[in-house]
Amino acid sequence: MCQRTQSHWGAEAEACKKSLDDDLPKKRNFQKVDRERKRKNCKLQKALFSQRIIHVEINRSSFQFKNNMNDVNKQNKPAIHCRNLTKTYTLSAERMTTWKETVLRGGRGKRSTTLIHALDNIDLTIHNGETVGLIGDNGSGKSTLLKLIAGITDPTSGSITVNGTVSSLLEVGVGFHPEMTGRENVYLSGTLLGIPHGEITRQLPHIIAFSELEDFIDSPVKHYSSGMYLRLGFAIGIHVHPQVLLVDEILAVGDQRFQRKCKDHIRALRNSGKTIIVVSHDMDAILSVCDRAIVLDKGKILGDGPPYEMIGLYKQHLFELSRRRGESPPADIIKRNRFGTFELQFESIRMFDADGIERYVYETGEPVRVDFAWSARQAIKFPVFGMSILNDDSDYLFTVATDVTFGDIDQINGKGVTTFHFESLNLLEGPYSISCGVTQRQDGPGSAFNFFEGFDVMEELCPFWIKPGKKGRGLRGEVYFACKSLIQSQQA
Repeated sequence: MCQRTQSHWGAEAEACKKSLDDDLPKKRNFQKVDRERKRKNCKLQKALFSQRIIHVEINRSSFQFKNNMNDVNKQNKPAIHCRNLTKTYTLSAERMTTWKETVLRGGRGKRSTTLIHALDNIDLTIHNGETVGLIGDNGSGKSTLLKLIAGITDPTSGSITVNGTVSSLLEVGVGFHPEMTGRENVYLSGTLLGIPHGEITRQLPHIIAFSELEDFIDSPVKHYSSGMYLRLGFAIGIHVHPQVLLVDEILAVGDQRFQRKCKDHIRALRNSGKTIIVVSHDMDAILSVCDRAIVLDKGKILGDGPPYEMIGLYKQHLFELSRRRGESPPADIIKRNRFGTFELQFESIRMFDADGIERYVYETGEPVRVDFAWSARQAIKFPVFGMSILNDDSDYLFTVATDVTFGDIDQINGKGVTTFHFESLNLLEGPYSISCGVTQRQDGPGSAFNFFEGFDVMEELCPFWIKPGKKGRGLRGEVYFACKSLIQSQQA
């Protein structure tokens, strides 16, 4: 049951509402009635939007969904809060047995029902301004959680509170009519998403420019390619300007250049303080746009923390499942996974500046310290630690190992920290990540070693960002070189 308290309507809105309810049914000229209804509906909408408070409360058994726009900017209130949230689906099936039983049952077989727990009693809090990635296999509950936050479906039990307007990009292009032009579908889809007509008109040039469909915007969308269709739908969804944005598996829209454009826009929304929840099987997308990640497995939260740690947890989970089933791990897990024998394993990767403050945004040329905390189950002889810095395209820019910076290590045991110091991190503006590994010399000091056959390898699991600062301002590329110019001119 949806309830709106009368005090929230305002006197002007109440007058319009009463006029719509009482006056119009008495009229006999139906065309005039229709025009009058549209005019007063418009007036009613303006009166409603002029009110600063919109409070909607839905009461369904043990479910509560609250949306209060006045509370959005209060940083002490989380954007999303879930408590004991459960969503259960009933899966039913009919099973035919003998012909006699089928006849006696009037053509119906034995019906069996199974309860499927899409979400199982989860507690979750997402604060304003966070960009959270949801990771997990198909059927782990990621999309179900987004639908509950968006209010598309109701939980079986538990409560969920959302503070702020919500825009959901769960299915790009929802509401498109194939016979209508792209421009007309912008208005249609925007209206279905709850955008006022005037706001759609103001955003229309930006939507067309972002989708890059200037030459096709007045053509029916039935003639669009699938990529054009998705680009237009994505452009509409991100220009709603909500407080909470839900994105489900749509960062792979279009070609690589357009994908990068989408990720850049998501980062811009994140930097403006929007709360964003991203569902994706693309670990690169999670690393590049999220500052927190949550791993879901069979409706339960398996882990919650920094993206590089959670991706490692998820990949290790898949790796262990494959080994238990006696299968070879998928190629993408071996290539971009945290894997190894784990007699010696990393516990954390942390970056610190010259003052010992942990942070992951630096300026070109700043000193940086990278700490790798590790633990060994047993004594390890002649270990070698290494790390690499990669760009956003997964290209290795720099690799270093302790065999060069420290020399041979006789033996380690228990817990410890391996540190790499960079007196000047000479990278130019852009996103980067760190890979690390620890292995063992094969035949004692000075012998060969292979990180990909070692104890622990973590691929691209520590993202960081470089700002240009004073040194890198105006420069292009990825690596900084100190350079000065001198121009000498001789007059004729």
